[in-house]
Amino acid sequence: MEVFFEDILDSISREKCALFVGPGVMKNAQGEAITTDMWKELDVENSENAMIKNFFKNDGFFLFREDNQRRRFSRRVRSFFENDFEQTDQFFQKLSSLPFPLIINMSPNAILNRAFSAKGLPFQYDFYFMGQPFKPFIKPSLSNPLIYGLMGSLEESESLVLTHKDLFNYLESIFLGKSMSEDLRKYIQDMETFVFIGLPYEKWYMQLLLRVLYHISAKPNKILQYASSESSLSQDQLYRNEFLIDFLPKSGEDFIHDLHKICEEKQLLKEEGDGSAVRDFSQDLKQAQGLLAKNKIQKGIDLIKSVLEFHLPLTQDLLNDLIKIQQSFVELNKKEVTGMATETDKANLNQSIFNCITLIPQISSTLGL
Repeated sequence: MEVFFEDILDSISREKCALFVGPGVMKNAQGEAITTDMWKELDVENSENAMIKNFFKNDGFFLFREDNQRRRFSRRVRSFFENDFEQTDQFFQKLSSLPFPLIINMSPNAILNRAFSAKGLPFQYDFYFMGQPFKPFIKPSLSNPLIYGLMGSLEESESLVLTHKDLFNYLESIFLGKSMSEDLRKYIQDMETFVFIGLPYEKWYMQLLLRVLYHISAKPNKILQYASSESSLSQDQLYRNEFLIDFLPKSGEDFIHDLHKICEEKQLLKEEGDGSAVRDFSQDLKQAQGLLAKNKIQKGIDLIKSVLEFHLPLTQDLLNDLIKIQQSFVELNKKEVTGMATETDKANLNQSIFNCITLIPQISSTLGL
């Protein structure tokens, strides 16, 4: 077994290893990036596109004709990624069996989450949403890992990095430490090993994103870093010298395949169906109902959201409803706390809490609990 696998397995066993997954591992049956299929389906290079004024192909960013086209575009992207992608789905299901405690997803779609759900494996999910309050931190583990969407989520179009302006605002926000739990930041700082697969090293902003990561980790010189080597030699040397990344002579797919085989031999793979045995979702919903009754609304919403996210895509519509309720509650509660709420606002605030409570039996019915 290669020495770098020994290092990685040692870090994983002590829950000190984070896996970073980029869009380069999402491929169709022909081995091409599925993002290319998405661009074709959405006709983004058409100069007459009703939503997009300019598409900057080298960067993967857009300039929208009007601000309100962003939400329409995000909805169509989300719809595209709700399709089945046999090769990518199988790859992520293999990845989901590996015992990483923390997976940083550099793509905002839910394909990785779907793979965990398909195998009945427990996981937590959160994402970076600039300017919005973060979820309470629950420490990840080998049996209950955290998938963190560093580039936002398709469920929240305003969290996405779609334009150059978004990127600069995002970089400024994350450097200032906004919208990420201090506990999560500390957890990342305690990592001893980073593994990168499928990252777009050829893009100019990738260096900026890595500097963001090292700003969070605060100790890059002490971290072992491995990456699948799918870039040019000059780029490899740049990242070796600037970021101390050790590039491996493997594609992201080959790396995961080999690591999966080693974990299988050592009986370290997670077993399918563990999720339903570990978590009592009925009890989770009862607990959430109790939190709502005690006026601990945000904690109750977070718990309900974790149940819905576990069962995606079955619960997608219910999750969308909950997100709308949460947005309404956050806005109205802010007015209430600052003394700016009108009587109508107060009534709407109570209605949002009531809507959340009435959503629980719908979830139970959908999940057969």
